[in-house]
Amino acid sequence: MAYSPEMVSLLQQLRSRIFAEFGMKIRLVDPELLSTLGQLGKKSRDPFTRKTVVKIMELGDIDYDIDDVDGKARKAAPVEDEVEESSTMTYRGSKIPKPKAAPAVAAAEPTAGRQVKQVYRGQVIYK
Repeated sequence: MAYSPEMVSLLQQLRSRIFAEFGMKIRLVDPELLSTLGQLGKKSRDPFTRKTVVKIMELGDIDYDIDDVDGKARKAAPVEDEVEESSTMTYRGSKIPKPKAAPAVAAAEPTAGRQVKQVYRGQVIYK
């Protein structure tokens, strides 16, 4: 396929991103380049890569839907996840329950003759 100059510049921008994410090298002489890019665009987590693949497919006059995975359109996330997120948080890719807020403890008023001991960065400080 003959690529337009705009398509070539977009493919050049994608080269390092595709290699970093999938370990594949993009070669312009590959006859299956656009179909391979279409598959990788659906798997990619990088929003720039996804947008650029859509632009390349539009320039190549190829009917392409980024949300279409294995011929089936993705469904919207269920409402249950929104409720669940209020009681959980994501930590290093896994969901964990949110810690309950500790009740606020009233600060003890120091008496006139007594010093308050506080630890700051591992050092004991008397106020």
